[in-house]
Amino acid sequence: MAGCHSNVRDSSPSLLKDGVQLQQRTATPDAQRAKVIMKSTGYTYPVECSVRRATDPDRRMEVMGTVVDSERGKVFGWIAKLNEAANSATFKHFPQLEAQANADEPFEVSGRSNGMGTGNTYSCGPLSSTFTPERSKVYLVEFQFVGRGCEQRVYDVTQPGQRIPVISKN
Repeated sequence: MAGCHSNVRDSSPSLLKDGVQLQQRTATPDAQRAKVIMKSTGYTYPVECSVRRATDPDRRMEVMGTVVDSERGKVFGWIAKLNEAANSATFKHFPQLEAQANADEPFEVSGRSNGMGTGNTYSCGPLSSTFTPERSKVYLVEFQFVGRGCEQRVYDVTQPGQRIPVISKN
């Protein structure tokens, strides 16, 4: 449509662009960049994740895709795997998304969820977290459904089994 402009850039996977995907793209931290993992917990509503890098000349948020909690660890493993495969292949909803972030430069992650549940509508977010990643580290940005609300938290998860809270600059 001519004359219409969006306030986001969309890099999320689509069936037409990427075909059937049973898992999302992965990122690796290195000497110049960190890895950022985006996940959702607490409920099975889909969450759209977007990022903005400090040095990107295009200041619009970039949609990375949609994550959904498959309830791994809460339901039988085979049910969680089936949910993940169906959501990934059909809806492009993944258990997590990954991105690389330049070290020592502010990195912003935004999460939002809205839609129709069973007999109700819901809306949560957009929530935004800005932090400055360090080289070779791994960060988890977790969109959490809590009661009737939601929160977004950032953790340093570089060391397996440790979740060190990272202070957001928002």
